[in-house]
Amino acid sequence: MSSTALHAPSHRIHILGLGNLGRLFAHALAKTDKTTPITLLLHREGLLDEWEQVGQKIEVTTNGIPDQTGSFDVELVSREGPQDVIDNLIVATKATQTTSALSAIRHRLTSASTVLLTQNGMGTAEELNEQVFKDPYTRPNYLAGITSHGVYSQGPFRSVHAGLADVAIGRVGRVGQSTAPQYLVDKIVQATALSAQEVSQPELLLLQLQKLVVNAMINPLTVIFNCRNGELFSRGPIIQVMRQLLREASQVIQSFPDIKSDPVSISRFSEQRLEGTVLDVAKKTAKNTSSMLQDVRAGRETEIDYINGYIVKRGKQAGIDCTNNEKLVHMVKESLVYLLRAQKVL
Repeated sequence: MSSTALHAPSHRIHILGLGNLGRLFAHALAKTDKTTPITLLLHREGLLDEWEQVGQKIEVTTNGIPDQTGSFDVELVSREGPQDVIDNLIVATKATQTTSALSAIRHRLTSASTVLLTQNGMGTAEELNEQVFKDPYTRPNYLAGITSHGVYSQGPFRSVHAGLADVAIGRVGRVGQSTAPQYLVDKIVQATALSAQEVSQPELLLLQLQKLVVNAMINPLTVIFNCRNGELFSRGPIIQVMRQLLREASQVIQSFPDIKSDPVSISRFSEQRLEGTVLDVAKKTAKNTSSMLQDVRAGRETEIDYINGYIVKRGKQAGIDCTNNEKLVHMVKESLVYLLRAQKVL
C-alpha cells in the first residue's frame, strides 16, 4: 500500500507566497476561524528574519484601522525542511514564479491534495501540467481564484486592504478526478474579509477571461503611459489604442470552443461589451496604481506573458493576428529593461 493511501487528510492550510495577496488570505482565514492550522511557506531565509522582526504577525489595515493576526506556523521551503504531505495549498506567488515555487514542494503534493491558484492572467495551470505535474492521474486537484481586492504593501508582512471587493473560486477539472475536494473552498468562502463565492467551472472560465481582458487593457497601458488607472482613458488617443488591443482580444476569446458555441458568451465578449467593462473597472479603480506598474517601478518581472502574452499565444493557435498585443508585450518588457539599466542593475 502506498504512503498516499495511508495518509489521513489534514485540515491544515499551507500558503505559498507572502506578498499582498498571500497576506490577505492568511489574515482573513485566521480571523474567521482561529482553530484552523495555517502554515506560511517561506522561500528564503531572509524572510524568517523579517518574520521575527515584525513580531511573528501579519498586519492588514482596512479603513485606516490596522489589525494583526498571529498563531501561524512557519516553514522554510527546503529539502532539509518538513517533508509531510500538503493537503491544502494556497499559491499566491506571481505567475512567473509559480512553476519554480511548486517544483520545490512537488514531492509533498499528491493526487488528494488541493491547490488554489490565485495568479493574474491565464495559462499557469497548463504550464504546471507541462512542467511539474505531467501525469494527469497523480497531479493535485486545482482550484482557481479570481481576486478583485485592492491590496498594497507597507513593508514586510504588512499590507493595506485599500479596495474591498470579492473573490470567485472554482474548480479546474482534470482527467481522473471523480470527487472534487470541498474543504479549502468552504474555508475560503467562510472567510468574511475575502467576500468569496464558489462558482461553477463554466462560469469560472468566463470570469477568468473577463478579468484577463481587463488586465490586458489597463495594466500594460498604465506602464506605457506611467499613470494611475483613472488617468488612462481620459485621453482619446489612448482609447483608440485600447480599442485596437480589444479587437484582437475579443476575436481570440470568441474563438474558444466553449465560447463560440454559445451565443450568450459570444455577446459577452464582443468588443462593445468588453470596452464598457474595461472603462467601468478603470473608473472604479481610478486611484489605484496597477500591479504591473508597481512591478515595473520596483524593478520586478511583470506577469505580461500570462496576460497579453496569453492572448497572443492563443491567437497564434487560432490563426488570429494579434500584432498590437504582441507589440505591447515587448514594450512592457523594454520598459523594465530600461528602468533596470537606468538604475545600473544591468
